[in-house]
Amino acid sequence: MLILTCMVFAVIGAGLGWWKDTRVLYRRPGSKWTTDILPRERIRSAVLVRRRRRRLITTAEFGIYGIVLGAGLFWSLQRFAG
Repeated sequence: MLILTCMVFAVIGAGLGWWKDTRVLYRRPGSKWTTDILPRERIRSAVLVRRRRRRLITTAEFGIYGIVLGAGLFWSLQRFAG
């Protein structure tokens, strides 16, 4: 049950991490506005590669956070249930 709980939280966390960095993937470099989107071909390829790499790292990071949160929640609920 612990493995299932951790996997569900990992998938949810990884999905949130992917979504977070996908929102800024095609944004104008240096812009903080969510509506300041450029077409893919107008952004330099080096910038896109760097942003895609960062998106993968963020996805893995949020997945690990999800695993830790799921395990902590599982163990705390087990402790109070028993």
